[in-house]
Amino acid sequence: MSERNSREVIGKVELPFKEVLDLSFKSIRRRFAKAAITIVTIVLGASFLTFLTMTSIVFRQYAEAGTSVEAYQYWLSFISLLLCVVSITNSMTIAVYERYKEIGIIKCLGALNRHVLLLFFMESTMIGLVGGVLGFVCGSITAIAIYGFQLGFDMILRIPLFESLFCFGLSVIVSFGISVGATMYPAYKATKSKPAEAFRVEV
Repeated sequence: MSERNSREVIGKVELPFKEVLDLSFKSIRRRFAKAAITIVTIVLGASFLTFLTMTSIVFRQYAEAGTSVEAYQYWLSFISLLLCVVSITNSMTIAVYERYKEIGIIKCLGALNRHVLLLFFMESTMIGLVGGVLGFVCGSITAIAIYGFQLGFDMILRIPLFESLFCFGLSVIVSFGISVGATMYPAYKATKSKPAEAFRVEV
C-alpha cells in the first residue's frame, strides 16, 4: 500500500461518540478522588457566583431596602473563578502525566490527536456541567436561606422564573467554560506525546 493510501486510511479512523462518552466516564471513575476535588473547586466558584447573582435579583425585588451588590464582591467572584481555572489546569496537567502510557497505548491502536483532544474535552465537559449544576444548587440554597430569614421565605415567589433560569444558565455556562478552557493546555500537551516515549516514562 502506498504512503498516500496509508494516510487516507489513517485519516478515516473514527472514534464513536458513545465510546468517547464511555471512556471519559471510566477515566473519571478511575480518578474519582481527584475528579471530585476538581468538581468541588468548580462548585465553590459557581456557588459564589450564583449567590451574588441571586442576591442582586432579591435586591431588585426589594428595592426599598436601598441595598445592592458591591462591585468588589463581583471581583471576589472573578478571583475565585480564576483560582478554579488554575486549580483545574494543574489537576488536568497532572492527569496527562499520570496517563502518559495510556495515551501512548491508544495512539498505538490508531487514535489520532483529535481523538485524544476529544477525550479530554469530554471529561472536562462532564466535570464542568456537574460542577455548574451543583454550584447553582448550593448558591441558591444559601441565598434563599439567608434572605428567607431576613425577608420571609415568600420572597422565593417574587423571584421571576426567567431570572432564575438565567442564574442557572450562567452558573452552568461559566463552569463549563472554565473547565474546558483550563483543560486546553494539558490536552494540547497530551496530543504531543509520542507512543515510543510514553512507554519509557515512569509515572
